[in-house]
Amino acid sequence: MNFRVPALAILFLAAVLQVSSGFALSVHGVRPGFVFIAVYAFAFRAGSGRGMLYGAIGGLILDCLSGGLLGLMLSGYALSGFLAGRLGNRVFNVGDAANFLGILVLGLVQGLYAAVVLGTFIDGYDIPAGFLKYGVPQAVYNALAGAIILWMVDPETADKHAWGGLIRRIQVRV
Repeated sequence: MNFRVPALAILFLAAVLQVSSGFALSVHGVRPGFVFIAVYAFAFRAGSGRGMLYGAIGGLILDCLSGGLLGLMLSGYALSGFLAGRLGNRVFNVGDAANFLGILVLGLVQGLYAAVVLGTFIDGYDIPAGFLKYGVPQAVYNALAGAIILWMVDPETADKHAWGGLIRRIQVRV
């Protein structure tokens, strides 16, 4: 029996997982961005317009849960969703290496965007240092985690492993 899960539910669950268990999975203060990975996966399939919407929704959820600068994640993830959707329209055969590279590049763009926005609103914020200290490690971690997660939910991989039965039954409504 197949059942459909709305993308909004996946984004919300990813945000809760990111906020609640992110500290357990952190490496030198960098936590995985499960929402960013979900936005990339949805936007890549859905296109730039809907990708921007998924990014905005995922970013808004994170903004509400984090207590940080309201709108920073919303606008940054919307930009990343738009770019992932554009990338998805141009690339047809995507493998694990391309997912790693796509998430890495979009993560770097989002990290630079966040550093510039923070530099605009916070006096004395060093944009290059902030990008190198937070943006680059976050992008690399997201790329590694995203490549692994997307590899695990790939139908060909799922057919070969125990979690495959569950993966085949879940269909995300994008």
